Amino acid sequence: ADSQDNSSLSKLSQEEQLRRENAKTQPKSKSTTIASRVVLFLLFPTFVGSVGLICSHAMSKFGKDQHEMNLDRDFVYPFLVTILLVVVVSIQTGNFSSYQAAPLVAWPKVVKKQTIIRKTVVVDDDGNVIKDENVLQKLRDEAAEKSSTSKKDD
Repeated sequence: ADSQDNSSLSKLSQEEQLRRENAKTQPKSKSTTIASRVVLFLLFPTFVGSVGLICSHAMSKFGKDQHEMNLDRDFVYPFLVTILLVVVVSIQTGNFSSYQAAPLVAWPKVVKKQTIIRKTVVVDDDGNVIKDENVLQKLRDEAAEKSSTSKKDD
């Protein structure tokens, strides 16, 4: 029974693998349909403008501050702002074809400059770092003096 379960499981995994490969190879339509465009570009902004108009009516009817309803302020401005928002998102996502929004402006990449420090470290016989900066020059001078005095003696 256990081997039968394993074989059926392997068949299912092979079928799943084939289904995934077919899903990758099938070209999918990335463009939006007419109905979705109507909803995004017409119905959604109309809904937002209507909500603005209803809120203004409720404020003028039930609010403490009585003010006059204004079609431009209460409907047209929210409608236009929503249209602008939908257009910007449409441009950024490539007409709603991807989930990743592309930036409107391509900023240059920042390259970090690395400073390379080259220095000579002088270590004594015990492995301790000698902090005197001129020690190397002093050692060279001493070596030159010893060689010059040994030549004079010859």
